[in-house]
Amino acid sequence: MIQKYKQTTFETCLSCCLLQAVSQEKITKKNELACINHAMNYSRNDFVIGHLDFIVKKFNVRIERIVDNKHFYSYIKKIKTQVQKIDLRLIDRFIKKKPILYIDSIVLFHVYHYPHFITMLEKEGSKYKIFDVWDGEIKTIDAKIIAQGISSLRNKIKLCPQMLIVE
Repeated sequence: MIQKYKQTTFETCLSCCLLQAVSQEKITKKNELACINHAMNYSRNDFVIGHLDFIVKKFNVRIERIVDNKHFYSYIKKIKTQVQKIDLRLIDRFIKKKPILYIDSIVLFHVYHYPHFITMLEKEGSKYKIFDVWDGEIKTIDAKIIAQGISSLRNKIKLCPQMLIVE
């Protein structure tokens, strides 16, 4: 069940997406900030790994991480990670698990390029239903927009696309 929760800081989209994936109780600002604080103190080399460490320890779950770049993969082998091209076919393969996807926020907000995590909820024809923690809303987005967000993250921001599956 998706909780209508808005991230409370500029940098907590991943914290909120992960809490959405594991929280049986109401998501709180306290947990949101605990997750980001743990991540900031965990490693300066990888923004994501500290978040995952916090969630795995606090909620006793398993997380699979998929990255889109072999060099980055060899750098971060700490958590179950695999290398696959992140595209719409891969998202479709995991859509029932509500994957967390890393994209360029320009495709959602049309303001500036910035990395952002969203939760993919389901596919409806050529559109995806997503949950965006920035505004706490469920949105329906054309598949082309999602593909552009992945491509722009990779090619304009020069960050490795990633997908997280929490089980």
